[in-house]
Amino acid sequence: MSTTTNGTRISPSDVRTATFHQVEYGYDPQAVRRFLQAVSDQLEADRVQLEARETAGKEEMVRIISQAQVLAEKFVAEAEQYSKDLVASARTQYSEILRRAEQAAGNQAPAAAPAAPAAGPEYHTPIDEIEYVRTYTKVAQVQLRAVIDALAAQVDRLGDVPGAQRALSSSQDQNPR
Repeated sequence: MSTTTNGTRISPSDVRTATFHQVEYGYDPQAVRRFLQAVSDQLEADRVQLEARETAGKEEMVRIISQAQVLAEKFVAEAEQYSKDLVASARTQYSEILRRAEQAAGNQAPAAAPAAPAAGPEYHTPIDEIEYVRTYTKVAQVQLRAVIDALAAQVDRLGDVPGAQRALSSSQDQNPR
């Protein structure tokens, strides 16, 4: 018998080309040959179908990762814009508060008041509005981090897609580092 049964996988070609020793009282050689042909045809069809599924799985993974990347970029852009808006709002509020404080100081200052230092007024207590904006920014950061973590978890789950581990290991075998 000339077959490959030494621990390696049997291919459809191995089945097609298998030969056996003739014995006096055995099976009909034509029937065996037809059966082996049918088995090899089925093995080949299964292999083609498996490759098609793996290709479709890889394409689906690429599509999902692309969508995740687009979403991540969108979230980052929105967060950046939101941060810029918060900073602009804080600066506007700061300017308005500073203007009111200077106005109030000008109305209450006596006529012979000494000149204010050139560096500008110093605040020793935090301004409520600025603290509010800081707190709001921190909350926005926490929310953005939660969205990014959820997105990362979804991308990590892509490793659980059937065939992904085989595709990953076969691509690593083909491209050793």
